[in-house]
Amino acid sequence: MEGNEKRKDHREISYQVGWKKGKIQWNESATDALRAHQDNLEDGETERKRLQLLWFPAMKLPHVMILPLLYALPVISFGCTLLLIYGLRQH
Repeated sequence: MEGNEKRKDHREISYQVGWKKGKIQWNESATDALRAHQDNLEDGETERKRLQLLWFPAMKLPHVMILPLLYALPVISFGCTLLLIYGLRQH
């Protein structure tokens, strides 16, 4: 039971990537403080700003241009792909 009550404040993690080996010092109390700080940042204002940035309109076009652009973009993309393939075959 004493093992469950004990909590390590510092933990060492060893790793190996290819030929390189190393150790990382892990401080659990710092992790708790970071988590508490992140919880304080997650308020409604921050979340609203993130959503606005995510759904920011890329460009404002007249509605008349959107439908032709919708049909033209796949054709243009396919043409550019063929042009790139043709260029690679030449070398």
